[in-house]
Amino acid sequence: MDIYDRMKINVPPGEVRGMCIAKFEVVHPDDWTDAHQKRKDVVSPLSYWCMERDNRAPKPGWYTRLSEGREVWMSDTTAERRDHAEPVFMMSTSRPERVIINGLGLGMVLAAALTFDSVKRVDVVERDDRVIELVGPYYLKDDRVRIHHADALEQMGRWGADARWDVGWTDIWPDISAGNLGEMKQFTDFYGARCGFHGNWSEGMAKRSAWDNRHWDDEGLRYLSEVEVAQFSEEDEENESFEW
Repeated sequence: MDIYDRMKINVPPGEVRGMCIAKFEVVHPDDWTDAHQKRKDVVSPLSYWCMERDNRAPKPGWYTRLSEGREVWMSDTTAERRDHAEPVFMMSTSRPERVIINGLGLGMVLAAALTFDSVKRVDVVERDDRVIELVGPYYLKDDRVRIHHADALEQMGRWGADARWDVGWTDIWPDISAGNLGEMKQFTDFYGARCGFHGNWSEGMAKRSAWDNRHWDDEGLRYLSEVEVAQFSEEDEENESFEW
């Protein structure tokens, strides 16, 4: 089974106190009609072009999103699946028995974990009870799933000294920011010592942001290794030498 296929979700639409799961359609701008203009469940051409500019435009079709008001927390578009592919790849190259996921969201990584026969238990830590109420019941049908209603940082202090997992993934941040690197290091230090693999969503992009903004805010530089600094410097030199 393809990694992206493992991440497909079928969580039903619903709403709990402002938190909403809804289906939406992506239509290529070339196929846009007046009928689409009247619908609220379709991505506008402008939004599509913005996603295309960022190389994140999904193929035409139906998708699911988790949102609060106008703020989208997560969707299952191809680009978002790509953002979460690393832990699924690590599961596919090993035979994990225990998985830890910080941040439930729509459950894409959780859904993928449950497709592996070797997995015997998945611990999910989620702070927002609305997300648990909306998404949790769909996955709790599988008795391998344990959902812990807690703040992910605080939960680290509650695990027993012998707690161990094979694969870990943390996705608790609403946006990509160098300001998240301090928390990411805490998760890496804790779960890195207790997992065969642990990763943080968007960490690479957050480090790149810290490097790009280093001249007016050097706080994030302390989270970059010498190898990463050398890599970013080399990338900058290549971009500067590129002839337009």
